[in-house]
Amino acid sequence: MKIRLILFDAGGTLTKVLPEREERLRKACIYFDLKPVPDEIVALQGLQTIERFFVGAIQEGRMIDRETIREGVILMLSSMGVAGRLDDPSLLWDFVETQYEFEVPMEGALKTLEVLKSQGYLLAVASNATPAYETTLRQLGISERVDAIFLSDAIGYAKPDYRFFKFILEKMKVAPEETVHVGNSYWHDVVGARRANILPIYFDRRNILTDTDIDCPRITCLHDLPNLFGQMAHR
Repeated sequence: MKIRLILFDAGGTLTKVLPEREERLRKACIYFDLKPVPDEIVALQGLQTIERFFVGAIQEGRMIDRETIREGVILMLSSMGVAGRLDDPSLLWDFVETQYEFEVPMEGALKTLEVLKSQGYLLAVASNATPAYETTLRQLGISERVDAIFLSDAIGYAKPDYRFFKFILEKMKVAPEETVHVGNSYWHDVVGARRANILPIYFDRRNILTDTDIDCPRITCLHDLPNLFGQMAHR
């Protein structure tokens, strides 16, 4: 397999927000008066539970709508053994997803981009975001290390819509079979890439899943990408 273009999701893949999700989950439990407040280990277990639930639901063909999210959040809270205000758990999920202070490069992101660029790959960001997000990518040193940035609000389509990827391929003049997409969302990144006949690579930095849980290549560290692509080139 000859790979020419590597697409990267941004948030959760090339970047991360602080505080980390475990800490934000703990703060959300305090905010909603859910007790006992989980420690970091229990919070991580809760996040693993909900991530596995969403991946399983998608593989079963279910829609990730408000009710599915509600079901996943209830399962997550139950797995952590917390109790209290659970009448509208979707509020908790919204809180966990949005309450953060600042964004930083993911561990290994900048170095990995530099290595892949030196190996001759075309690199592009493919993210569901507004055009204003390009300022963040520039401030974090990502823009200068990729060949192009594609943001959904500027394109008019968002992952997992195959037209998002089709637009990118046309602009980059690369075929689907010459492209891979790296991302941390099974729904947006794995499903979306597959709809465009692009090979997805699932970024599982918290080691939530196992290789038997997922039906595509999986990495837990961005530093693993150059070796993975080297192996693919010799198949």
